[in-house]
Amino acid sequence: MATLQAIKYERGKLLVLDQLRLPHEHHYDEVSTAEEAFECIRYMRVRGAPAIAIVAALAHAVELHNGSCTATTPEETIAYIESRLDFLKESRPTAVDLSNAISLLKLAARAAKLEGLAHPEAKAAILNSYIEAAENILQKDIENNKSIGRYGSLWLSQQFNATRDRPISVLTHCNTGSLATSGHGTALGIIRTLHSEGLLKHAYCTETRPYNQGSRLTSFELVFEGIPSTLITDSMAGALFALHRERMNIGAVIVGADRVVRNGDTANKIGTYALAVLARHHGVKFVVAAPTTSVDLETETGDGIKIEERKPEELTQISGAVVNPDGSVDKSRTARVAIADQRIGVWNPAFDVTPHSLIDVIVTERGVVVKGADGKFDFSQVLPESKQQPLAHHQGAQTNGDEAPSYRVPLLSLHRALVDVPSISGSEGSVAVLLEKILTELNYTVELQRLPSTTTSTDNDHDSHERYNVLAWPGRNADRSFHNRVLITSHIDVVPPYIPYAINGTPIPPHTPYNFTSSNITSSTLISGRGSVDAKASVAAQITATSLLLSSASIPPSDVMLLFVVGEETSGQGMKLFSSSLSNETLHPGGRPQFRAAIFGEPTENKLACGHKGILGASISAKGKAGHSGYPWLGKSAIAVLVRALDRLLSVDLGSSERYGNTTVNVGFIEGGVASNVIAKEAKARLAVRIAVGNQTSGGGIVAQGIRRVLQETDEEALGLELVAGYGPVECECEVEGFETMVANYGTDVPNLQGDHVRYLYGPGSILVAHGDDERLRVRDLEDAVEGYKRLIKHAMEASP
Repeated sequence: MATLQAIKYERGKLLVLDQLRLPHEHHYDEVSTAEEAFECIRYMRVRGAPAIAIVAALAHAVELHNGSCTATTPEETIAYIESRLDFLKESRPTAVDLSNAISLLKLAARAAKLEGLAHPEAKAAILNSYIEAAENILQKDIENNKSIGRYGSLWLSQQFNATRDRPISVLTHCNTGSLATSGHGTALGIIRTLHSEGLLKHAYCTETRPYNQGSRLTSFELVFEGIPSTLITDSMAGALFALHRERMNIGAVIVGADRVVRNGDTANKIGTYALAVLARHHGVKFVVAAPTTSVDLETETGDGIKIEERKPEELTQISGAVVNPDGSVDKSRTARVAIADQRIGVWNPAFDVTPHSLIDVIVTERGVVVKGADGKFDFSQVLPESKQQPLAHHQGAQTNGDEAPSYRVPLLSLHRALVDVPSISGSEGSVAVLLEKILTELNYTVELQRLPSTTTSTDNDHDSHERYNVLAWPGRNADRSFHNRVLITSHIDVVPPYIPYAINGTPIPPHTPYNFTSSNITSSTLISGRGSVDAKASVAAQITATSLLLSSASIPPSDVMLLFVVGEETSGQGMKLFSSSLSNETLHPGGRPQFRAAIFGEPTENKLACGHKGILGASISAKGKAGHSGYPWLGKSAIAVLVRALDRLLSVDLGSSERYGNTTVNVGFIEGGVASNVIAKEAKARLAVRIAVGNQTSGGGIVAQGIRRVLQETDEEALGLELVAGYGPVECECEVEGFETMVANYGTDVPNLQGDHVRYLYGPGSILVAHGDDERLRVRDLEDAVEGYKRLIKHAMEASP
């Protein structure tokens, strides 16, 4: 079903849905001047921080297109544009999106290329530059909203182990959906995504006094899209949490934001602060959903936010469609009524400020921001500059103070070359051959370690059917020894499907030259494509870091080697083969060599991982007795038995630890039965269990014992269990000065390399996007990883025996 549209635009014409007439009437106002836009925003016919910015930007674009600017010189044209934008800025001073958009649009007008142009052509170039920038704000907003929805849904599902069988409920405040943005929405966008993925049980929305955006707009959007929902008054939230949190599995309050400042304090619709207090008291997560354009790094705390106060009548009077005596609603007639004594004094702030201490996570289009150990939010992973330059980064604009390291071009060229080559698990031959060529040119001695080929590939390239680990030692004709070296390793296989390399969302076809020295490439430039994060970013950064250390004589060539393996995304075949080869007496007659340390490259957001959860695969089978579905007591449903067992496994405590949290169970596959009217004789399910208890050796056994106990208590005779060899939590060294730390919930090749070496786990990019359609990272992430690997390699050599 199509979503509602608050804004309809084509060049020269802007239509804005009058939200004061909702939910009973759909009426679009034509907005063709800055004055009309100011009135539309001021009187809240359009509302929501993103939508306000878009309407202001496009309204001025429309009047420019239609000839409102009578200036003749470039200077006069820019002055006219800036004066109109300054006028629009005062329509809603609290919403940072508006001021950010205005700053960007001023830059766009001044950035027009005027060399060699006469005054009329120069004026036209300035106007066109402005109009294109305004239209780009509209286009980017919908893309950003969908990314916020994906990130928010993923974070919540991981926090609550949400599944289609165990969906979560949420509460939202005000309106943050299609009516507050160009489409999809921010907080309501997360709710939409949860619903589309089958992870939403129920959505509650507050009426949001005094302007009733929740009852008029949010409830309308929820009903329009068929999302299960309930409207409550603002004052009912505490009772809702107290009485229904457990039964309805209410996990979070999700709100939008008009402004988020540097420490995470958030200005949003009045009533948000009270909801945050209630959520904290009842153990409900409090989630802020906001695009990075709503983040204001120039303001340190919420004390610096200007809060708009609105007229008393909004609180003492109310408008609506007339209800007939028979209860029907007459949409053709509206009435305004007084709901309070008109002589009463009124305080009517439009917003309040929620302290960052009450907020659990801030979800942006570039990822989630959580509080660090110091209780503060760090926006560096989603906002590239120390001082905010919103939206300009989407344009690829050169940022002030962006000094490229000397290795930027070779690093980006290497990274692109790797991402350009498809290397889905089982078809890694071509990228291995490419790496052999690259490393040889970088003066390494390279060896390809062949693995058995697979037949699952559909590539036509013969090399892709062969599979090789890539081993490299510094220097030509180098000593190919292993003992006492620091091993730097990552994997070169990726998950399907192949996604082409792109810069700032623009695909760059393979073999097409690209100028990485261009001013369009800054530290905030976004690079995407399959493997751009997991793990070709690590491979490129590791090679670059090692080569820089060698060329500066910071490390001896005899103390380091590189290893890039295949098959990590499936069963770790590449690393397991390499590890087993070290015990080959023919290859190593002096005994199994021992590495000093191993540095594994995986997406850890450039934080040093203290370890990761273990994993155990399990297959559960159920046996029943077939029969007619009309006489269930004469048979025994294998599916019913299996479902009872799975339900218990999903809710039972299989072990936890302070470092790794809870052991979690994912039911990835279920099948059984032959027809809906036949009692199922057989059923089976396959599970993946992420282990948080015990150590690498014991954890799998502890969890396996817990699974067996659940099956015995459910129906010992009917249920069978097959286990795939797994392992418990994997410890890594993380006590290294200068690194933030983290714990990973995913598996790696770390346990597949046997030995007593010191283990480190580190790399650029976020695992939250690594396997998705929007796999991407910034240039800065790659460059920071190079510096991190350099420090880590030197530390490993100095600290390891």
